[in-house]
Amino acid sequence: MEQPFLLRLLGLHWLDTLPAAEDRCAHGPVLARLGERVLSDETTNWTVSAAALFLLRTLTCDHTAELPVGDQLLPCCGFTMWPDVASDNVLILGCPSGVDWWVEHRDQQVQLTAPGGEAVRLPFAAYRAQVLAFADEVEAFYQRSAPKEVPADAEDAEGYELFWTEWHRRRNQWPR
Repeated sequence: MEQPFLLRLLGLHWLDTLPAAEDRCAHGPVLARLGERVLSDETTNWTVSAAALFLLRTLTCDHTAELPVGDQLLPCCGFTMWPDVASDNVLILGCPSGVDWWVEHRDQQVQLTAPGGEAVRLPFAAYRAQVLAFADEVEAFYQRSAPKEVPADAEDAEGYELFWTEWHRRRNQWPR
């Protein structure tokens, strides 16, 4: 039987328009499929570092129009990271482009709903495994890359540090 949800990184890279040390966002194409509906494939690159953090948030929070965890689960951009004064999370801002779907927790399952209303349910454990694999692959890309420069702007530097603080706090809730 075909999986009701498929999330897979199809590649990872830094932007070629700036030095790799200055690009603090990992990018790449993503295969995202809900049931028979392909939401994303190899034809478009996303900011997968922001996507991974947003997806990690969905392991403990619903992502709906009323209570989003980010602008889109697969954002085009995520170039601004600032401290969120209302929480201990990072606020990631980018352009309005991206791919989104809703994530709602129901008992030990999650319901994923595409923009057109198509919905699938799967066990939370199966969803969690795909999200953690996605996040771990993105983090491994950072670890094998040259270190990133700390932003000169104090608020940007604090935002970038907070990005990784939130990432590790959320990732470390689940066994490796």
